[in-house]
Amino acid sequence: MFTSLKIPIAFLVTGACWALFSNPLITFFARHLAPSEQDSYRALNDLAFVLIITVVLYVKIKKQQYLLARSEEEYRQLFESNPNPLWIYNTETLRFVKVNNAALEKYAYSEKKLLKMTIDSMHPAGAHEKINDYVFEHKSGLRLSGICKHLKSTGETFDVSVISYPVLFNNQRCNLVMATDITELLEKERKLQDAHKKIKSSNKALLEIAWSHSHELRKPLCSILGLLPLLKETADERERNEFIELMEVCSAELDQVLRENSEKVTEMDMQEVV
Repeated sequence: MFTSLKIPIAFLVTGACWALFSNPLITFFARHLAPSEQDSYRALNDLAFVLIITVVLYVKIKKQQYLLARSEEEYRQLFESNPNPLWIYNTETLRFVKVNNAALEKYAYSEKKLLKMTIDSMHPAGAHEKINDYVFEHKSGLRLSGICKHLKSTGETFDVSVISYPVLFNNQRCNLVMATDITELLEKERKLQDAHKKIKSSNKALLEIAWSHSHELRKPLCSILGLLPLLKETADERERNEFIELMEVCSAELDQVLRENSEKVTEMDMQEVV
């Protein structure tokens, strides 16, 4: 506030000092001159003041114009050279009023064509009602519209994260929008989730195999190890045949457990390949 008042205050003080002291000084130094000549000096004094004020104001205005033009050029460059698609649209008509190069390249439109369109053109069919609700929801400040689908001129859709901010552009109520393509990011997130599910599935299978080795596999194996000494020691043919039958049953159980574990390992390998 004080900065904007510096120039008016400076001119007010200068004008007051000039008015208070210039005329008495002229009267003092030109006292030996005729009144008409003194009036001429006073007129020249007023003209000199006007000329000086005019020159100073001209310099100040030119400086302010230069600073304003430079600031506008910096903002224009910041807008146009931004790597993210940016555009400004009228909140009443939803028409584009300004777009940057990144937006033209991303959405595959020419600037002339895009400036004749509305923001509805960038969204797939069925999303227009949601867009209107969002646009006409009067809120000030930065707004995050979340993740949505956008549409290129080729018909290709992709996921974007949209940020908007209300601005006054060419005396129109507008919104400044930045759209960030997050398609690759979402794809990486999906792959990470799939990998996490596969790891959980593999861990579950490994735990089942470990439990099978420590319980189901050990049971028939221990039975076989226990029957072998008995088979060697017995001389009774009937007992020998019974032991052999029991060993066959245990061997079948052992083979079944090994097959099931092998199928689980194969299934884990197939999941990793996929």
